[in-house]
Amino acid sequence: MLNDKFNYKLNGIEHEVILNSNLKIDQKPINEKILVSNKYMMKYINDLLDYNSIEYCLLGGSLLGVYIFNGINIFNPLLEIGITDNNFFKIKKIEDEIKTDDFTIIFKDKFIKISTIFFDKIITTVYIYLLESDSSNDLIQYNTFNNKLINHEFYDIFPIKKNKFEEFEISVPNKIEKVLESFDYNLNYIIFSKKKNNEKKIIEEIEKNENLYDKLIKNNFNKFISVIKPFLFSDD
Repeated sequence: MLNDKFNYKLNGIEHEVILNSNLKIDQKPINEKILVSNKYMMKYINDLLDYNSIEYCLLGGSLLGVYIFNGINIFNPLLEIGITDNNFFKIKKIEDEIKTDDFTIIFKDKFIKISTIFFDKIITTVYIYLLESDSSNDLIQYNTFNNKLINHEFYDIFPIKKNKFEEFEISVPNKIEKVLESFDYNLNYIIFSKKKNNEKKIIEEIEKNENLYDKLIKNNFNKFISVIKPFLFSDD
């Protein structure tokens, strides 16, 4: 179980996180080297796809990182993005360029896997899911790397927009919250703040709902990050 208060670093900047001590949380923050490696990978992928006019957006745990942290998800090392399936061949065309940059690329039926090794032999991987559209019902669907079928409404994904991600911008779906709900993240119970002076207000909101903790556990949200009360970042 995590302590109710801990610090983590990203690019040498220390952040403080306070967790609700009444919840058992079995997932620790990933270490700084992995955080930085993931950031470098996302910067590379963003620049590569933008330069080659390949539209993409963050999905899954990576998108949750943007929603909460405006950057890397400190609890989950998995990097997930999506492209429309007709962009598959655009990536095939730049396969040699990717390999020249010391990245490996593997093409599967339902996704593409790009990996590289950063410092200290840290293997960093991004999964690129192939989004298929169904014009008959305006649905977008795809399979994740572990073969889970995900469905979204077309306008939950499109039009894709840019959002802050660490010190640069990255592509995200049109309706971030709706897309996250498709991954079974119960956003009603994500409680966070980027300003320390909001802590009192957040605690008051939690105390109003006596059943909050039970609801979290029943929804299995605690298997990922549970409720975080609140995320406290160093003030800029």
